[in-house]
Amino acid sequence: MSKRLFHNLSLQGKLTFIMTLTSCFVIFLTLVTTIIFQRMILRSEILQEAQVLGRSISEKCAVEMIDHDQKATILILESLAVAHHVINARLFDQQQHIFAEYSRHQARDSETDDINVDALLRQGHIFFQNHLDVIEPVVFEEEVLGQLLLRIDLAKVNGMLIRYIYIGMAVFAVYSLLAFLMASRLQKLIFVPIKSLLQHIERVSRDKNYTLRVQKTSHDELGGLFDGFNEMLAEIEFRDQELRDSEANLEYLVNHDSLTKVANRLLFNDRLEHALARAKRVKSRLAILFIDLDRFKIINDSLGHDTGDQVLCVLAERLGHLVRDADTLARNGGNQFVIILDQVKRSSDVGRYAQKLSREISKPFEVSGQNLHVTASIGVSLYPENGDDVDSLMKAADTAMCQGKEKGGNSYQFYSAEMNIDSCKSLLLENQLREALQEKQLLLFYQPQYELRTGQLIGFEALIRWQHPDLGLVSPLDFIPMAEDSGLIVPIGEWVLYTACKQMKSIQDRWKLPLGMAINLSPRQFLHSSLVQTVAEVLYRTKLKPRFLELEITESMVMGNIEQSIGKMNEFKKMGVQLAIDDFGTGYSSLEYLKKFPISKLKIDQSFVRELGHDANDTAIVNSVIALGKSMNLEVIAEGIETVEQLDLLRQEGCDQGQGYLFSQPLPVEALPALLDSAFIDKP
Repeated sequence: MSKRLFHNLSLQGKLTFIMTLTSCFVIFLTLVTTIIFQRMILRSEILQEAQVLGRSISEKCAVEMIDHDQKATILILESLAVAHHVINARLFDQQQHIFAEYSRHQARDSETDDINVDALLRQGHIFFQNHLDVIEPVVFEEEVLGQLLLRIDLAKVNGMLIRYIYIGMAVFAVYSLLAFLMASRLQKLIFVPIKSLLQHIERVSRDKNYTLRVQKTSHDELGGLFDGFNEMLAEIEFRDQELRDSEANLEYLVNHDSLTKVANRLLFNDRLEHALARAKRVKSRLAILFIDLDRFKIINDSLGHDTGDQVLCVLAERLGHLVRDADTLARNGGNQFVIILDQVKRSSDVGRYAQKLSREISKPFEVSGQNLHVTASIGVSLYPENGDDVDSLMKAADTAMCQGKEKGGNSYQFYSAEMNIDSCKSLLLENQLREALQEKQLLLFYQPQYELRTGQLIGFEALIRWQHPDLGLVSPLDFIPMAEDSGLIVPIGEWVLYTACKQMKSIQDRWKLPLGMAINLSPRQFLHSSLVQTVAEVLYRTKLKPRFLELEITESMVMGNIEQSIGKMNEFKKMGVQLAIDDFGTGYSSLEYLKKFPISKLKIDQSFVRELGHDANDTAIVNSVIALGKSMNLEVIAEGIETVEQLDLLRQEGCDQGQGYLFSQPLPVEALPALLDSAFIDKP
C-alpha cells in the first residue's frame, strides 16, 4: 500500500518525501549518538573526580594507618560528608578487613554491603546502574598499606541523561516539521532553473546573440547542464584569449613567488645582473639588503605554517611600500627577503634605509585575531666595495646578516672582511658541537639553592658546560644559541634532563635529603611535541619522583601560543612536576596570563638583584615581584646573590629562596659530596 502511494506521488511530492525522511533519519541518529556520547562523558568525568578524591583521601589516611589510629582515620573519612555524591567509603587493611568506614546514611543497606573487592582490585572501578565503585591503594613510602573504596551516587548523572532524552525528543519533533517545510521549498529549486534555461535558449536562437550567458544557480547536474551550454557559446570567443592569458600567467609564475607575489630568486638574479652591468657602465654604486626574520621557526612550530605564511604575505606587502620603482624586492626562500637598492650615493643613506625597514618590520602583525611581534636581521653588502658579481655580493650580505643574528637580531650589519673569518669559526664550532654529545664533552655543574630564612640547602640548578678539548670550558652563551638554531638543543636537552635527574636520585638515595633539581628549558625544547613524553620517560628511567623536578621556562616561550602552552604546562602539573617562571620581569610580565599558568615559583632575574639597594628602579621591581608572588601563593627565588647586603634586603622583603656566588659557585659533580655531607648550611 505504501509503495503504491509513493509511486502515485508527483515528482515534487517524491522529492519532498525523500528529503523529509532523510533529514529525520539523520537528526535521529545524531541525537542518539549525542546522548550516548554524553553518557560516556558524564561517566568519565565522575570517574576522574572520584579517582582524584580517592587519591587525596588515601594519601591522608596513609600516615594514620601506619600509626594504627583508627579514630583519626574515621575523622578523615567523615570529611567526605561535604561531598554529597559519596554514598559510602571503606578503608581496608592488607588482609582486606575493614579498618575504617563512613556512610552517608546511618543504617547500612544490603546493596552497600555487597562489595566485590577482588573485582575492584582487578579493574580499579565498576559502574552499576545507580552507583559507581572506585578503589584506590593506600601507599606510604611505596608500600601498599591497604585499599580505599568509594561508592559514588550516579543519580545526578542518570537524571541529566533523562533530561537529554526529553530534550532530544522535542528537538526531533520540531526538526521533523522544519524538515518537511524546507523540503517543500527546496524542490522548487529544481524546476525554476529549468524554466530559465529554456527561456535563454529561445532568446539566443531568436536574437543570434552568442555573448549571452545563463546564470548558474547551483553546482548539481543542472549546474553542469548550464556550464555545458555556456561553454558551447564561449568556446570560440575565449580560445585565443585563454592562450594569451596562459602565456602571461606562465611567465609570471616563473618569475614571481607563488605565496608573496614578489619577485623570486630567478628574477632577482636577473635584475641584479642587469643592475651590476649598469652600475659598472655608469660607475655608480648599489646595495643589497639580505633580510632574515628572527626566530621565525617559533611561529611556524607554535602557530602553524598557515599563520607563518600570512606573516610573510603581510611583510612582503609592507616592504613593497618601501621599495622604489627602480629597486627590486624578492623572496629568497623561507623567511628571507632581499632588496636591490640601485643608484646608491652614500653608505649612510643605506643605513638609514635599513633602520626604516627594521622599524616597519617590528610593527605588530595582526594575524588570525592576534598580534604578533616579529623582528629581522638585515645584512648589507655594497658594490663595488664587497664584490663585483652576484655570488660575492649575495654571500657578503648573507654573512653580514648572520653576524646580526649572532648579536641578538633586530639589527642591521654592513659586511666587513672580519665577518667572513668569524663565520668560518662559527661553522667549525657548530660541527664540533655535534660531536661533543657523542664524545661526552658536555658536563653538568650544579649551583646550590637555599631557603633564605633558615639558610638550609633545598636543591640545585643544573647548568650545562662544554669541556672543549682545545678551547677548555666553553660558556653556554656561546654554544646554546647555536644549538637552538641547528636543532641540536633537543638531544642536548634530553641528555641534561636524564643526567640531572639521575644525579638527584643518587643524592637522595645516599644522603636521604628531600632535595629538588631545577632544569632550564630552551624555547625550541619547550615547543617540541615530544617534551612531555620525554620528561615522563626520564622520570621513569631514573625513578626520581616528579615533585623533586622543577622545569624553568621563560615568559617569552609561552606567549607565542598561549592555549597550547597552558595545555602542555597542565600536563606537567598532572604529572606532579614543578614549574617556575625564569628571568621574571625581563619578558612580557603579563598578569592576565600569569594567573592562568599552573606554576609554583617565580625566579627574579639576576640583572635586578645585581643593583639591589643601589638602583631604586631595580629595588622597586624586586619588591614588586616578591609581593606579587606572595599574593598569588607562589614561591619566589632570587638568582645572582653576591653580597650580604643583597641577601639582607631579600630576606626583609620575604623572598623565599636564593642562589648565587655568595652561597656557592656552580659545582662539578665531584664537589657535591663535600657539600652534602652537612645538609644544613650556615647562614652567610
